[in-house]
Amino acid sequence: MSTESRRPLSAWRFDGTLRAYQRAALDRVDVDAGEPLHLVAPPGAGKTLLGLLLAARRGRRTVVFAPTTAIRAQWVGAARALAHDDAAVSDDPDLPADLTALTYQAISVVDSREPFAALARARWVDELIADDRTPDQAEGWLDALNESNAAAYGRGIRSRSRALRRTLARQDAAALTAALHPRSRELLERLVEAGVETIVLDECHHLLDHWALVVAALVARLRAGGREPLVIGLTATLPSPDDANEYENYVSLLGEVDLEVPVPAVVREGDLAPYRDLVHVVEPTGEERAFLSAHAEALAEALRTTFAVGAGREFLRAVLQSSAPSAPADPLEPPAEGASPPAPVASAGSSAVARPGIVHPPPAAESPAPDAAVDAALSAAFAVDFAGAEAAAAMFSVVAPDDPLTARLPAVARRAPTTEETLRLLGRYALDRVLPDPARADEWRRLRRLLADFGFALTDRGVRRTRDPIDTVLASSLSKDRGACDILARERDELGDRLRALVVTDYVTHGNVHGGLLGSAGAVRTFSIVATDAATSALSAILVTSSTVRVAVRHAEKLLPALSRELGVPVTGEPCPDDVAVLEVRGTTGSGVVGAVSRLLADGSLEVVVGTRGLFGEGWDCPAVNTLIDLTAVATASATQQLRGRTLRRDPSWPEKVAHNWTVSALLPPDSSLDAQPDAARLRRKHAGLWGLDADHPERIVRGLPAALGRDRRRALDEVLEKTPGASLQRVDALTSAPPRDETRSAWRIGSPYDDREELSAVVERPARTPVFSTSVTAERALGGWLGVSAGAPAALIALSFFLPPVAGVAVGGVSALIGAVMAVPLFSAWRRTRRQARDAAATLRNMARVVWTALSESGRVRSPLAVAVWEGERRDADATRAEITMAHASLADQKTFGVALEELCGPIRTPRFVLEVDRGGGPWWVRAVLERAGRSRSRQFLAVPSEIGRRRADALRFHGAWQVHVGPAVLHELNGPENLPLLAEARRSGGFSGAARSMMRWS
Repeated sequence: MSTESRRPLSAWRFDGTLRAYQRAALDRVDVDAGEPLHLVAPPGAGKTLLGLLLAARRGRRTVVFAPTTAIRAQWVGAARALAHDDAAVSDDPDLPADLTALTYQAISVVDSREPFAALARARWVDELIADDRTPDQAEGWLDALNESNAAAYGRGIRSRSRALRRTLARQDAAALTAALHPRSRELLERLVEAGVETIVLDECHHLLDHWALVVAALVARLRAGGREPLVIGLTATLPSPDDANEYENYVSLLGEVDLEVPVPAVVREGDLAPYRDLVHVVEPTGEERAFLSAHAEALAEALRTTFAVGAGREFLRAVLQSSAPSAPADPLEPPAEGASPPAPVASAGSSAVARPGIVHPPPAAESPAPDAAVDAALSAAFAVDFAGAEAAAAMFSVVAPDDPLTARLPAVARRAPTTEETLRLLGRYALDRVLPDPARADEWRRLRRLLADFGFALTDRGVRRTRDPIDTVLASSLSKDRGACDILARERDELGDRLRALVVTDYVTHGNVHGGLLGSAGAVRTFSIVATDAATSALSAILVTSSTVRVAVRHAEKLLPALSRELGVPVTGEPCPDDVAVLEVRGTTGSGVVGAVSRLLADGSLEVVVGTRGLFGEGWDCPAVNTLIDLTAVATASATQQLRGRTLRRDPSWPEKVAHNWTVSALLPPDSSLDAQPDAARLRRKHAGLWGLDADHPERIVRGLPAALGRDRRRALDEVLEKTPGASLQRVDALTSAPPRDETRSAWRIGSPYDDREELSAVVERPARTPVFSTSVTAERALGGWLGVSAGAPAALIALSFFLPPVAGVAVGGVSALIGAVMAVPLFSAWRRTRRQARDAAATLRNMARVVWTALSESGRVRSPLAVAVWEGERRDADATRAEITMAHASLADQKTFGVALEELCGPIRTPRFVLEVDRGGGPWWVRAVLERAGRSRSRQFLAVPSEIGRRRADALRFHGAWQVHVGPAVLHELNGPENLPLLAEARRSGGFSGAARSMMRWS
């Protein structure tokens, strides 16, 4: 066979000009290395051309798989432009050509609804045969297991299925092919016979089980025939690891990312439109709030009832009165051979066990317990599971306020438990007491039904949140549709006749109705609101779903003829029985109308399209769209980024186009009795993977919520979530504060050079004119003003006189020379350290970061060399100071680990194992006493020891020691008993000097 016949694509040529990042990609990847190529680039970055040029460089016959027929058509058109021969490209699976473009659906037929189940069972059979069973015995044993213990059988199948997904690309060709439907096997054989050696997977994050299985089978068949196929994966976004099956299929076939083109690079090149992400916050309607309040009250009452009497109450008592006699050994610190058992846990009323560097609380100042065993058991329960015991104590104090055990609980535990604490208890109770007892099967079913009614699933793993009514109501709130109208009116005011908007929902009509509130929530309802709202009814709008096309009555005279013209078929409008203001369009649905709508948007006949994510979320290209309104509940990285890509195409009719991407979130006001705020969590997840201009400093490009909400609005959001007095939804909303589009375009600096590099910065924000630790300035003033002298020997003597009684026959002044010389240096050192914290906050933060990094490194959590720096020092605004700490030359994974640790250190305290009290302690005992005396009128301040450092006691002790040397005085507290609950409560109130500590991904 000649070289030309084996490499027919090598003659293809591109007559245009490549973009800079496309040239870089072609220069940086090797198509002959034998490894898969995995490329990530945003919509509009030219992935199709890039994939074709890589295939042409290799030259071998190629098959392309695409997720939709529209995307497949794009591949066919682009390939024919390179081949200059239409016959060289085919989209017919029965007639492969030099390049054959197919949809994934063409290969989706398999012999089983769970294709990996058959392979997993076959592997299990092989394992049993290897253990000296015959094939018939192995099959019979599995059949018997499935009948007698279906749960165990299912676990075995799932574990082997997961192992198969992880090693999909290495499976035997015969085994993989055997799992396919005959039609899929026929297609594979045709591709093998046609000489295919390059496989391009477009939008490869769609590699579902059955598609991945067929692709793996094709790769295996080619290798079995002596060929070395090249797999090229192209996607705009990586799949989420949360979907374990899809992610494992993906990684097995494609491996790690070989090249990623970030969206900012494509915008900076001028190949995508500049954009800005924005947030509009709405409040659910009064009816919705009333329904949600009733739901919350019913849930709380149902959960409390479970624990109020009988077995539920006795379970709480058992949790709090654990019989464990000693503290559990540190799971990461196995005792040395021959070592003695762990020492007893310190508890109120007992002698604390001395541990170097850790301060234990003094015995409680209350009357002795009537039964010391009760207190000892409480200590043991908290030592085993601090968070679980705290939840049980809170619930017990509510359901049994008069029980003698409640009187032994710390006062701070006598409160109502949170919903999360209650669910933790219920899951533990059901798994520990109900499920193992066959006689309580009815109770298990009752609990499952109870929780299902409130949106929770009780399984053999515990309680898991599903799509509960609160989430459903807020995600589909009527106020979101009205919010879309507010945005459309605002955008129309700015853009005038240039407005081209896409409003996207999850469904055509919502299938889950609670209390009649949601009605027909979805695209149909949204369009009805847009068509009738006073602010938007004048806009030329259309509803397009896979089954429904509607227009407003007032615009039908213009739009129906325009649709007929674009489609080439007559269309008519029929009155809608459920909405007198709109007409149902007859004569068209599906992909044809989508193309027609794109053209009508481009020529200005349409201004607004309302549709579903399934139809417009991916693969739809209309360069004229400049406004996206996202009403969906989806928050995965892949779906969010694909949806944002709809607005980023450059518009030939508007070269200065700037896109606005709006997220509409429904938040409960701070005066609501409900704790849940699912849309707030969804808002953060949606933006977690999105790049954009920093809302506060638009000269920088960052990833995450800071690109959509500035510091003040993020702080206002936190206040709403924490129900801070004076908190307001209006302070979170950005509807009236979006910068003009020309400012956004200027901030993107299109055409300027850039360094394609990502790094993570840990951001610390705090009120202006305050030190890193509020106690540092107070300590300085106390030591200077209260002593009234410089911190030398006389100061040391005067300070000491407050704590030492006069020695018999010796005046205090007579010992000044003796003790002043000895003690002046340590005191002066402590004084200087606190003074330095006050005057040089950036240096203190740098030292804090260095201590955190060193602790992570010594504990094996990071492996990059030490490189801590405060990036660009501090930024001071009118009411806040901000420092950004970055890790130069560290791997991105290590940067993320460090960022999380610093967030935990500086952020609000939850349930850490260790906390640092940073306003006292350090050095000799008399220095600690001076500092404590100086801070006697001050509130104590705490920081959480990061969880990755606090997992081992030895690591926490090293961290504490380094902190005292490099940062300042501190006391380390271990939280492991009920006597620590008051300390934890105080730490939660005052801990974390930065409520805005976060990690920020930055691109330059």
